[in-house]
Amino acid sequence: TTVTKGRAKAIVYATGMSSEVGKIAKKLMETDKNKKTPLQKGLDKMAWVLLIIAAVSVLIVFGANKFKVNSDVLLYAIGLAIATIPEGLIAVVTLTMSMGVATLAKKRALVRQLVALESLGSVTNICSDKTGTLTQSKMVLVRAWLPDEGVLHVAGLGFEPVGVITRTRQLTKSSDTRVNFVTDNDGDNEKAAVESVVIDHTTASANVRRLAEAAALCNMSEIKCDAATGEWFGIGDPTEIALQVFASKLSMGKPLLTSDTHQWSVVCEYPFDSSIKRMSVVAVNNITGEKLLFLKGATERVVPCCTGRQDSDQSVVATEPDDLQAYLDPRIQEMARDGLRVLSIAYRYLTKDEANIDMNKADREGVELNMTFLGLVGIYDPPRPESLPSVMECYRAGIQVTMLTGDHPATAAAIARQVGILQHEDDDDEKNDSHCAVSMGHQLVMTAREFDSLTDEEIDALPELPHVIARCSPETKVKMIQAMHRRNGIVAMTGDGVNDSPSLKFADVGIAMGLSGSDVAKQASEIILTDDNFATIVRAIREGRRIFNNIQRFCCVLVGGNVAELVCLLLGLAFRDKLSETVFPLSPVAILVNNLLTGTPPAMALGLEKAWPTIMDEPPRPPTSGLFSWEVQGDIAFYGLSIGLLSIADFWL
Repeated sequence: TTVTKGRAKAIVYATGMSSEVGKIAKKLMETDKNKKTPLQKGLDKMAWVLLIIAAVSVLIVFGANKFKVNSDVLLYAIGLAIATIPEGLIAVVTLTMSMGVATLAKKRALVRQLVALESLGSVTNICSDKTGTLTQSKMVLVRAWLPDEGVLHVAGLGFEPVGVITRTRQLTKSSDTRVNFVTDNDGDNEKAAVESVVIDHTTASANVRRLAEAAALCNMSEIKCDAATGEWFGIGDPTEIALQVFASKLSMGKPLLTSDTHQWSVVCEYPFDSSIKRMSVVAVNNITGEKLLFLKGATERVVPCCTGRQDSDQSVVATEPDDLQAYLDPRIQEMARDGLRVLSIAYRYLTKDEANIDMNKADREGVELNMTFLGLVGIYDPPRPESLPSVMECYRAGIQVTMLTGDHPATAAAIARQVGILQHEDDDDEKNDSHCAVSMGHQLVMTAREFDSLTDEEIDALPELPHVIARCSPETKVKMIQAMHRRNGIVAMTGDGVNDSPSLKFADVGIAMGLSGSDVAKQASEIILTDDNFATIVRAIREGRRIFNNIQRFCCVLVGGNVAELVCLLLGLAFRDKLSETVFPLSPVAILVNNLLTGTPPAMALGLEKAWPTIMDEPPRPPTSGLFSWEVQGDIAFYGLSIGLLSIADFWL
């Protein structure tokens, strides 16, 4: 905890492992990641099997010579034992996985533990954050709404303050008699005409200008243009940068209002507080001398401060907070369904008494009262262009993607539809605007509170787990991982905060964010994304599948070669020279040369083989499937016997 100002009494209610940080440490200690992977188990099993075969082979050599052991018989037995062991296998496995790590590093995924490469190939579920992973984390204000003024549609993406602003509103018959109205076929109902007007700082209404002033002045961010590259960039909170860009598109950015024209001066700031989710400033109009308080924040925290709303004729309509909230809810839901993050903006004139005192010393709770509601702004965090193709690739590969986010359920569902996590079942659904509601009815979208209230039995009884969890907490992430494990899933989980470290540990593959992640999250993870991009996760899974397939390939080659040598040498016991002594089809030196020089380099080449194009069109490898599947064992036996029989036949001829 960082204390920035003020006075407080601290009460210690827990220490050590009972504290909040201690609870996180305890969860990290409870996770067991020392279990061997299927690859490790497969290699261990292979080692024991080969050891037994080598011992039995030595006994066969001694038995064929009636246990009359001389130097030649002993050398033959040792050669047979050497032929059984694939000396280069471990080196090739390590080299292949190391090269895989280097390849992933070039693809912006840093692998901290080699075993994660194997787990990646078996991943069945990806649990991903939204902001910055599926989206660009580049907040853009695309829509605003003012009571009785209509909707402002703001064009332009990025930080460049360029974009057309269009005001759209419905005109009632009483508001403009010059407008032609559309009549329904039955002649009874008249529909209001829609007016669309492009506005700028000269044609904008007083309310729109006031909204832009609030967005620019109640704001600590800056936007600048790089002189070398000509690109625009923002400094400060992404949300405030979006508001500043909007104001600048109306030529009413903070630098213009405060520095160039010296029309406004900000004399007091009440900073953003996460507990009350709002921020306000006191600004002075140097031309008129008036002092105004501008307020912005979450709607549910701004509305209780308001006693009225701004009308189109600049009058204030008195209203109770509950009535105002009910008045705003349809607009908020509409914006949220479009994937927008909604903020509210309000203002008021300071009283004469307040204008004569230092507002920095005033009580904040007593200042942020009797506000006049100005309007809503909708901020869009655009999905990454590569998110939708990557999610589609996951579905083709049999991998379920789950979004875990702190956003409003409607906002989360809207973004999930845009990136393909929530999909329409048929063409009719795509035309149905209530798809989100349909999905939520099928439990594809749930809040963390709803999911946490379910017991393990109730979760296991669900036809499928939710695809989107809104208002998600770190505890919910752990519960989701446990639910997926009970369904025999292999889970890759993303995280960036300290509280995410338990879920990263519980997951089969913990993936930390390199740009926004905390050091604790990075230490708890197996893989770190240097670009915080969901597409990088998919590329890593593709690489994991490639590596495991290549390991199976060269294991088939190396172990098959050992089986061939074993067959050749065992059948070679049937041959005797004129003195009835053992004949060597392969000398020990030839066996070592074959294993280390002739066999190992081609196996290394197989380890670097590229993935075939359809590798992501196949389902994940079953978690119980080890390195030596029945198919691989059959290949080893077939190739080993074939080459062994050909070799001994060649020797006999």
